[in-house]
Amino acid sequence: MTLDRSAMVESFVSSGATAAGTGKEALTTPLQAIDETAFHRLYNRIAPALRAYVLRFCGEADLADDVVQDVFVKYLRTQLPQMDEAATKAYLYRIATNLVTDHWRRRERERKWSWKAIFREPVEAKLDLRGDMARQFGRLAPRERALLWLAYVEGFDHEEIARVLKVSPKSIRVMLFRARKKLRKLLDPEGTDMQ
Repeated sequence: MTLDRSAMVESFVSSGATAAGTGKEALTTPLQAIDETAFHRLYNRIAPALRAYVLRFCGEADLADDVVQDVFVKYLRTQLPQMDEAATKAYLYRIATNLVTDHWRRRERERKWSWKAIFREPVEAKLDLRGDMARQFGRLAPRERALLWLAYVEGFDHEEIARVLKVSPKSIRVMLFRARKKLRKLLDPEGTDMQ
């Protein structure tokens, strides 16, 4: 989705860029003192080339539009010393580069720590799963799923699990052992070593 530059500039100027950002910061961060005409000129000179740079850098048009908008919001929100146009342009490109890099890091963290990555990659290297982890996990009884989830995802101790499931704390250890054993068998029906 390509944004109309004049509409974006009008939006920045008329709203004071208060819609950008998150939470209290969006409403309380002071705006840089810059007149509307100067901002229009700056935006019209730099935004198209900046968007092309970001688009080349990230390869996603929607992300490029978002980054360019965030760059100018950050520019308006930062109290900067007086800079010439070349220094301002370099500053805007640095912000854009940092925003795209942060986006990639966030995406990589999400990919790395997704359920698929956690459960699939190490196991599939050693054996054939006959289905994804979610399907195998779903084949467990509801209480077994709850036990494993509370223990290994939420990190609850035996006392906390017992309170949640309304069972004796002494029985949790045995129940967890049996649930792990059943899941292991579902994941490794041929009995290969998963360790």
